Amino acid sequence: MKNYDLNIQDPQDGVAFRKVDVIGCLDSHTVVGFEKSLHSLLDEDVTKLLINLEQLTYISSAGISALMGLTHRLRQRDGELVLLKPTDKVHRVFRTLGFTNIFKIVEDDSEVEASFKG
Repeated sequence: MKNYDLNIQDPQDGVAFRKVDVIGCLDSHTVVGFEKSLHSLLDEDVTKLLINLEQLTYISSAGISALMGLTHRLRQRDGELVLLKPTDKVHRVFRTLGFTNIFKIVEDDSEVEASFKG
């Protein structure tokens, strides 16, 4: 099994979103655990989600599909998904496949608050 970890940060006072750090590889072997963890957050009525990708070393089509599913579910509830600091390799995959037009991606922590609507 490939290296993978997920760090779901506790809610912060005054912060309107939950932050999740994805570490390692997000592929067909790890995506089930990823989806389970993130969907349980949505079941807790989280509507704004920041996924930090600066330690994600690899993403497959299964990982992208999981992010699309989260985006869809959040948008159904007037929520939002923002991706933070994807590595060059991961960003290249998003760009090559045209997903930079679908996902909201920010490169700097200072842009995070402003990237969430309302």
